[in-house]
Amino acid sequence: MPILICAPTEKELAALLPACRTDGEMRLVSARVRQGNVLACVTGVGPINAALALGLAIAEAEAANTPVTAVLLAGIAGAFDLTRLPLRSLCLVKEEIWPEYGLHDGTSVTARAFSFPLYKRDVRDGGDVYDRLPLAKPESLGLSPKNAWVECRSLTVAGVSASVARTRDIAQRYGADLENMEGFAVGYACARHDVPCVQVRVVSNKVGPRARDEKDFFGALEALGQVLPSLSLL
Repeated sequence: MPILICAPTEKELAALLPACRTDGEMRLVSARVRQGNVLACVTGVGPINAALALGLAIAEAEAANTPVTAVLLAGIAGAFDLTRLPLRSLCLVKEEIWPEYGLHDGTSVTARAFSFPLYKRDVRDGGDVYDRLPLAKPESLGLSPKNAWVECRSLTVAGVSASVARTRDIAQRYGADLENMEGFAVGYACARHDVPCVQVRVVSNKVGPRARDEKDFFGALEALGQVLPSLSLL
């Protein structure tokens, strides 16, 4: 039963799986790794694309009698504090946060002040889902990283933070280390299908306004190529 390896863009997927090509489309393809065959797809950028892509991928795999048993999402992300998480750092996301769901009072959003959870589930499965999702560790996929990855909290946004005020506010309010655009959507799709989701991010830039030396997208893509070898998949 295959693992699904996904990334937001074709460049990120190519950094993970150099021989894998999807032409940037949301389509499921197969790829060969050391332990056998896996499935792969590009999610597209942003939470709507990511949710749609994961739903399509999981449904297509089930229809082909090769249901997805675990998901590995990997890509680049911004860090709020480059002194703690320098550029090109490999980060294991332990929790995803969606800071845009709930009751907005004109200043901030409070998820549990809203009467409707995203997903009602038994407390034994983690309880109702509002704006936070715990993610799985590689060990739940039967994989162990050769190198230590920094465990982080990440939040998913539809609009990238570009001001000092917003950057400071959401970092402090949610205790987040990283900002990305797909993680919560992918994790949520997995939760709805009872599939463990592991997310790895490489720091490519400082969140918010940044100087030239506070970003390294090319270097982050190169570092992304370390993820699967570290898991003994390549």
